[in-house]
Amino acid sequence: MRHAFLRFAALMVVLMMVLTGCNLIGVDPIMQLDEDLAAMKKQYSGVVASYDGGEITQEDVMGTFNSQYSYMNQFYSMYGMTLTADNITSIEQSVVENAVENVAIRQQMEKRGLSLDADKVAEIKAEADEHYQEAYDSLYASATGDTDAERAKRTEVNLYTMGYTRDALYAIEEATANHELIEENVRGEITEADLTEEALQKAYDDKVAEDEESYANSPSSFESAMSSDSAIVTWMPEGYRTVKHILVKPEADVLSAVTDARTAVTTAEGELEDLRDELDALNDDDAEAAEEAAEETAEETDEEAEAPRTAEEIQADIDAAEANLADLKAAAEKAEADCLESVKATTDEIYQKLEDGEDFDALIEAYGEDPGMQNEPTKTRGYYVSSASTTWDQNFTAGSMLLEKVGDVSETPVISTSGVHIIRYESDVTPGAVALEDVHDALFEQTLETMKSDHFDSELKAWVEALNPKYSIENFKLN
Repeated sequence: MRHAFLRFAALMVVLMMVLTGCNLIGVDPIMQLDEDLAAMKKQYSGVVASYDGGEITQEDVMGTFNSQYSYMNQFYSMYGMTLTADNITSIEQSVVENAVENVAIRQQMEKRGLSLDADKVAEIKAEADEHYQEAYDSLYASATGDTDAERAKRTEVNLYTMGYTRDALYAIEEATANHELIEENVRGEITEADLTEEALQKAYDDKVAEDEESYANSPSSFESAMSSDSAIVTWMPEGYRTVKHILVKPEADVLSAVTDARTAVTTAEGELEDLRDELDALNDDDAEAAEEAAEETAEETDEEAEAPRTAEEIQADIDAAEANLADLKAAAEKAEADCLESVKATTDEIYQKLEDGEDFDALIEAYGEDPGMQNEPTKTRGYYVSSASTTWDQNFTAGSMLLEKVGDVSETPVISTSGVHIIRYESDVTPGAVALEDVHDALFEQTLETMKSDHFDSELKAWVEALNPKYSIENFKLN
């Protein structure tokens, strides 16, 4: 990620600085640029943090600031937003605090006798040189000036303005490497012996409570977790089963015809329901409700709201809508039949092999076109499905829930937006807490990693506090 920050910052330099330049008449441009550089160095000399034994200036953090600013600016732009003054202040605070952490880490490395080896130092110096040269070449190519010397000086000034110097880039790379080295050293102070069974039991109890809160009313969160090879789930909601399926994909136009036809049916059903609600309101002598229903119908058809319609007018529309819906349903059935017919040779072959006793998993491997059935953990687990599922296509969910007992296979293929499915009811899922022994090893490893991370975070916080830092973010000056 740090390399992405740096490379993006290099591009931002070009975009932000290419329009800047000195167009003063009668002034030696080199001299003027030297004065500009001196003024910028003075501006960046402000102390933004002090600690026992030293201080940090704006110059020390400008490279990191610009990288984070550029990244955040791009991120916000993706969503049509711009960084606010508070956002910028937050970035300033973050980079200054990070600089103090880097000081604390360097001091601890000395105390612990840790240092980067010669190969690592050479590597990060080479990376810093490469990044600097990329930025320099890009900016120099667009720099204004009558001579090479003037363009070179302008490039130097503009790069410095962004905090882009060889030393700054090296410091960023070095700080990252130092952090990784000392974190590994400190994390090593926590061993498996430090995680007792009592502590693991507490971690398990906490995780069960956390998972119940997370998954009880969020089927998509649960289903996503059970499709992940890294999530440890300790609590199962009610009503779930696992299924596996063999996906056969028809031609795209054949499948889209089914999807379009089903969408048309759903839309028509909604319109018919609105008409029936309008008629019910009128028949209930609820004039206000009838008027509101009429206004809503008018708004939906971009027509100006009129007085409530008569029951006869509404009924006529209902009759027409019912007839239209019947036609749309017939069209959807025809599209579905055509879709199934287009893959019938394949699905018939699969059903025959199942009847002959061939293994369902082997047939998934041979015929299936769903990557989820080819990759772990869903290859082994299957998909977790309930009537409340929101992750899966509703037709796939319905087809999965129609199966009556474990081992049942859908008698006819199910069509979803993904294709044609032959589904098998794989297993029942027992609701409630998962037994600790079933997740013991994975939870032990996860809890140990958390302990290691917490230990390092605690140590780093203590090292920083020992420096007695004082922050002066108000001294951060931007043009």
